[in-house]
Amino acid sequence: MAIITLPIAILLSFLLPMYWMGLTSNIMSLGGIAIAIGAMVDSAIIMVENAHKFLEHFREEKGREPTNPERVDVIISAAKSVGRPLFFALLVITVSFIPVFSLAAQEGRLFKPLAFTKRFRCSSPPCWGSRSCRC
Repeated sequence: MAIITLPIAILLSFLLPMYWMGLTSNIMSLGGIAIAIGAMVDSAIIMVENAHKFLEHFREEKGREPTNPERVDVIISAAKSVGRPLFFALLVITVSFIPVFSLAAQEGRLFKPLAFTKRFRCSSPPCWGSRSCRC
C-alpha cells in the first residue's frame, strides 16, 4: 500500500498546494519535501516491520499460515499498535516547524517554502488513509 500512497501524497503536495499558494519549486521547498519524504518512509518502514512481526507471532501461535481474513485482521491490529505512537512522534516534528511561520523579511522568504511544503506533504489525504505518514 505504501508503494501507491507515497508517490500520490508527494504529487498532491507538490502540485496543488504549492500552485495555489504561489510557491516556486526552489531549493528550500524541495528541501521541505525531502524532509517529509524521509519521515514518511520511516513511518512506512515501521508499519511494515510491525505487520511482519505480528504475522510471525500468528504463525508461531497457530502453527499455520493465516487465511486472508485472518491476515487482514492481523495487519490491522499491527497498524493500530503503532499508529498512535507514530502519529504523535511525527506531530512533534510538524509542530517544530511552526516558529518558521513567524519569521519575517529575508529569513521568512527563505524558510517559509520549506515549512509550507513539509506541512502540505504531511496533510495530503493519501497520507491520512495509509498511516504511512503521520506528520
